[in-house]
Amino acid sequence: MKTFQVEFFFDQGNTIVHTVKAIDKESAISQVPSNGTYELTDEANGKIYRITINLVKYIVVTETQTS
Repeated sequence: MKTFQVEFFFDQGNTIVHTVKAIDKESAISQVPSNGTYELTDEANGKIYRITINLVKYIVVTETQTS
């Protein structure tokens, strides 16, 4: 499994970055629904976020480098 950053871009420069584990980029993006909502948890503070996919302008998936 590789680690990927999934960046959700909204209006007015707002962005949410989420880290996921997947085999490849296609698998990482397939975890995000094409409509409806997407939930993610901030493990540092325990907060749960629900993103309305229809409000997202675009999504970028990049592989993070491991050292």
